[in-house]
Amino acid sequence: MKIKRQLRIFLLLVVLIPLVAFATIPINRRLAAQGVSFEKLICISLLVASVIELACIMFTIHISSTISKSITFLQRSTKRIADGELARPLERRKSHRGENEITDLIVNLDKMRLTLLENDERRKRFIMGMSHDLRTPVAVIKGYLEAIDDGVVSGEKEISKSVNIILNKTRQLEAMLNSLINFVKLETTEQKNNLHLQPLLPIVQEFAESSINTGKIFNRNVQAEISLSPDTKVMLNRELVLRALDNLYSNAQRYTKDKGVITIKAEETETEAKISVEDSGIGINDKDIQFIFDIFYRASNSRTEPGHGIGLSVVKNIMDSHGWKIDVKSQVGVGSNFTITIPKRDLKA
Repeated sequence: MKIKRQLRIFLLLVVLIPLVAFATIPINRRLAAQGVSFEKLICISLLVASVIELACIMFTIHISSTISKSITFLQRSTKRIADGELARPLERRKSHRGENEITDLIVNLDKMRLTLLENDERRKRFIMGMSHDLRTPVAVIKGYLEAIDDGVVSGEKEISKSVNIILNKTRQLEAMLNSLINFVKLETTEQKNNLHLQPLLPIVQEFAESSINTGKIFNRNVQAEISLSPDTKVMLNRELVLRALDNLYSNAQRYTKDKGVITIKAEETETEAKISVEDSGIGINDKDIQFIFDIFYRASNSRTEPGHGIGLSVVKNIMDSHGWKIDVKSQVGVGSNFTITIPKRDLKA
């Protein structure tokens, strides 16, 4: 039984005591008129009051016991989470009679447990990915420096060639660290919360024009289909939104072959606006779809391509900071489609 319901019954019983006392007054008068002694009247009143008071005491004990057991149950569950036991689901009360507002918190606690478990897995993947990606250029730099120091690499041309390789790997390492720093900044600064009401059309047009020009340079056929009202305004951070869109285009270009098609679409309805970047590239395996927004994750069919696995993580982070949604549909050998959905509550005309 819910604690609120138990308290209502308890309060009802408490209120009944004076009501019963008042109700017995005319009864006592009638009994007195019939010649019933005063002592018997007192006994009857005390008996009625005692029965109600006993019921109140029993309810008080029951409520106290229910709350105590529920708090103990809740304390045991929270201790498991505090101790880091995230893999095992929290206990649930099997009997409906033992459920109340306190034990209902277990449902929310279990959701929190799953979130913590997911974050812990992401952190582990983050560390493993970072270690793997940083280890490669460091190992190359170390190898060439040791070769030069040991005299394995000798001669001016060989040393110059080795130094150039070391410089390239150093630049690669620097680019990776800068990408990582920018990602962390996006997580920790207030920049993502700096949203202003701005027209959506000029931002999408700027992105589309830039993508078309870039596509010409890299031999990609970039098309734009924009159907947005110039009066539509959205709460957004212009810099971050452009960064997210640029990351989506860079991703599409990287995995689309020469003369491949990349289509940028923007449209709106009465309930939402959608911006999509579609390519005719290599596509994404079904098993990789759920992980592609995790930092440092590289899809199995894209590991031969250059990249650090940070771009899509940044996109997802920016979408989350705006309260927008991003979906991906993909088919291996056909291409991928990333769609950003801006809900109606964010649209103002």
